[in-house]
Amino acid sequence: MEEQYKKTFDQMVDSLKMYQRYELKDKNRKDILDKVYVDPIENDGILNLCLKDNTTVLIGRRGTGKSTIFMRMQNELRKQNDIMTCYIDVKSIFDVAKRNYITINYLKTSNLEEIEQYSIQRQFILDFVDELINEICKNYDTIWEKFKQKLHISKSQKAIDKLKNIRKRIQDNNHLSNIEMQTLQEVMHSNVDNMSYCDKRSMKMDISLSKKKNILNAGGNRENTLSEGEENGKKYNRVFARIFEITSIVTEIKSILQELSMRRLFLILDDYSEIEQTSLVMFCDLIVNTLHNNSDNFVKLKISAYPGRVELGELDRQKVDIRYLDYFQLYAGDKRNEMESMAVAYTERLMDTRLKIYTGKDFDYYFDTTKTSKEEYCKYLFNMTMNVVRHIGLILDYAQELSIIQGERITLNILNEASKRFYKERLVQFFEESKTAKMTYNERIESLELNKLLNQIIDKEKTIKTNIRTNQYTAVIFQKERNNPYTSHFYIAQELEPYLGSLELNFFISKYNEMSNKSGKKVSIYALNYGLCMDENLRWGKPKGNEYRTYFIESPFNFTPVIKNFLSENKKIYCENCMHEFSEEEYNLMKKYGGTCLKCGCKNSIQEKRVLSDEERSEIEEIEKKDNLLEREQYQLLKLLQYSRKDKTATELAQELDVSWQKIGWIAKKIEEDYCYLKKEPRKGKMYYVLSDLGREYLDSITP
Repeated sequence: MEEQYKKTFDQMVDSLKMYQRYELKDKNRKDILDKVYVDPIENDGILNLCLKDNTTVLIGRRGTGKSTIFMRMQNELRKQNDIMTCYIDVKSIFDVAKRNYITINYLKTSNLEEIEQYSIQRQFILDFVDELINEICKNYDTIWEKFKQKLHISKSQKAIDKLKNIRKRIQDNNHLSNIEMQTLQEVMHSNVDNMSYCDKRSMKMDISLSKKKNILNAGGNRENTLSEGEENGKKYNRVFARIFEITSIVTEIKSILQELSMRRLFLILDDYSEIEQTSLVMFCDLIVNTLHNNSDNFVKLKISAYPGRVELGELDRQKVDIRYLDYFQLYAGDKRNEMESMAVAYTERLMDTRLKIYTGKDFDYYFDTTKTSKEEYCKYLFNMTMNVVRHIGLILDYAQELSIIQGERITLNILNEASKRFYKERLVQFFEESKTAKMTYNERIESLELNKLLNQIIDKEKTIKTNIRTNQYTAVIFQKERNNPYTSHFYIAQELEPYLGSLELNFFISKYNEMSNKSGKKVSIYALNYGLCMDENLRWGKPKGNEYRTYFIESPFNFTPVIKNFLSENKKIYCENCMHEFSEEEYNLMKKYGGTCLKCGCKNSIQEKRVLSDEERSEIEEIEKKDNLLEREQYQLLKLLQYSRKDKTATELAQELDVSWQKIGWIAKKIEEDYCYLKKEPRKGKMYYVLSDLGREYLDSITP
């Protein structure tokens, strides 16, 4: 295999595995996104949906291609003279806002947390407006416009000047402090005066619950409503809207763009779900609702979000185009018996296109097709990744290390080994952080509990495998593969789906299908991660043939009791007012009726309390005693460098960790200066981050 084609394959892999709106360019630095783009639906179904003159929400886990779709949409819309597009990275704005927050001394309150939160939100508004202006300016940075600017006849320059004036006006608003003081006091007094007895009892609980991220319920349905406990937050955010005159700013920007003959502003809000829940609700109420309600249909929002982490506020869901990008939700609307074939066809189109553009070589140049066909390879890639594009890139990256770099072609065995390494080095890190990184006590409990639940699911699958092999399960459907049975899937009652939300969000499991079980009840079928199955010696999939269509809903694979037993053992549900305890079914009923206690009638008094064993409590205490715990993002950066084949620049680290390159600088500086785990090395005009010997020793000491 020629050296140049090894390099072009590596470039192709990079194009698949990167986050952060990775720039797809050729060797001449020309944008090739339009050439390499492959839509998950044939005939550009998702792209055409985004191009519609509607608010659009793309929902999918990390790496499913949300940002790439919106980038492709921007390229298409830039060909039109009457539509402006603007990209906003919501998470990066919050990162900068938090780093730059300044305590507002004139707020006369002793609650430092309240001051900090207010300061962050205030700074966010300034950063949001500034980023919007910058993005609009970039779209008019052309040679022709520069020529007209010299002649002082450029409409775009006049528009830019007006936009800069808006920014300056916000930054220099001298009467802000008087308005802030007055309006904040109004809200504080209003909140206290309007509380009932039960509301006052539960106020502390409401605040704490709104700030916590409940891992077990990460997939819960918060996509359409705001809880009563967040109403005060909405009042608070409307105060900010009053202070910064968001409505008038939107109207002013609209007027400026209309002077440029623009009829629409397509505003892309990326990484919408990356910020914590309190900030997400604030952002939705303050920005999304304001843009939607006060732009007279001029601003069209294009939002990317995670499953179970979508806040739409006052937006009418009937008028919003929502499309899911994860496998089951993406193809479930079509023929169920063709879902997998459609997904595999997408994998094949994706691979063919990327190989053609980046390498100019056919599939069999890099893959050994003497024993395994191209179609089979693509099916296995789908099984391994559920078509999460980034995961395809990461697994191929491991695979090329084991084959192409050494001049050999990729085989199925190599792909299996790559999927196993991907699981152990990338996915399992989520649980390792609970033992090696700083986090709140509750976050650590939640992570350990989630790991415990996953282990119970794995143990159950292993028990099923043993029982099939030893003829304890005598069903005919198991007869064909009794010596090495398939035990990678399971099903649960659909009402239990929210409790698997975080396991799915972090790719340990994926929803695979919906079917009716033997009792006629609709159930949800889940698949364990392929690499996890390789690591645990569980065979992934089911036997071929239509007679095995019901394999996954055979009674041994009913994991509803597993989930219910886990919840009953690890969670106590009770009323804080009357202390009565409730079952999970009763709790779900109370949530439907506003959280009112079924026993005493008190509102917002229902608490969830985790039940820890002495062993679990002792384990957490031992972890908390460690003096070498790093921040999560610091740990993630070190682990990425540990497992990478090459040193990386700040930009490359940012693209793989899904943060801004500026944030990489902040994170790396602390690791380098405080712990000496990193060092920087200049090479050919670029600065590379390298693990120091001390850093490698640290990682070796904490590796399980």
